[in-house]
Amino acid sequence: MDTICVVPAFPRPNTKIAMRQVRVEPGGQVATALTTCARLGLTARYIGSVGTDSWGKAQLASLREENLEVNVREVEGTASQIAIILIEEGIGERTILWRRDPALQYPPDELQREQITSGKILHLDGCDSAAALQAARWARDAGMPIVIDIDEIYDDSTNDLLRLVDYLIASCDFAEDPWEIADRYGCPVVGITRGAEGALFLNRGKLMQSSAFKVPVADTTGAGDVFHGAFIYGLLQNWSLEDVIRFAHAVAAMKCMRIGARRGIPTLSDVREFLTKGGHE
Repeated sequence: MDTICVVPAFPRPNTKIAMRQVRVEPGGQVATALTTCARLGLTARYIGSVGTDSWGKAQLASLREENLEVNVREVEGTASQIAIILIEEGIGERTILWRRDPALQYPPDELQREQITSGKILHLDGCDSAAALQAARWARDAGMPIVIDIDEIYDDSTNDLLRLVDYLIASCDFAEDPWEIADRYGCPVVGITRGAEGALFLNRGKLMQSSAFKVPVADTTGAGDVFHGAFIYGLLQNWSLEDVIRFAHAVAAMKCMRIGARRGIPTLSDVREFLTKGGHE
């Protein structure tokens, strides 16, 4: 759950600053990506953990409202994952402070193979290291494509996980050189998202550059998560990678025009209209 604080400028140390807005809204990397899939018309299943606090109840309610199938364990006496997000008014760039209790790690022995292999694509963030690796192995055995949104190397098993991934898409904070990532892990497709500067993809040895749509930005929170969800939608349509990336850019751009990770996620008809107009509202 995100607590979003809109401020006139990023605060300097040892100062006070009045907030323009405060909102509490659902977020999360995979949860927001799958919400995007659902808004675009796909069926999706979310597997994860929440605490038994009010944040957890709110997150579960938000997922069910999006018609996601929810396989979530509620961890008694544990606080749900939260983030405090500072947004500079008029700029839209965000700074995130977050906390996740280690008790929220999803136990791999609670995973069920059918929960994974009955899908068409597996999307991971790598945070639940052991469970993510188990899910990826089952998906690989079943011939399912694996997409990952990776922020950091969580532990030694992350390297094993990334060697199973088909589509590794990360921000430039994780890596800047897709060749290095492809060489290290053998991923067929590596994408580096660079915000307003677009993205750089390495597709089976072919380098591709793509431009982001220019829109008035209210908040970049969740833009990468939404990009992943739209990317997955495009893959399932069997589009060319160029068309998949352009579509994902459009959906992420539309999200950025509203505050919050999920509030601005469009429907498929909204995206089609946006693209028909050449990427303008």
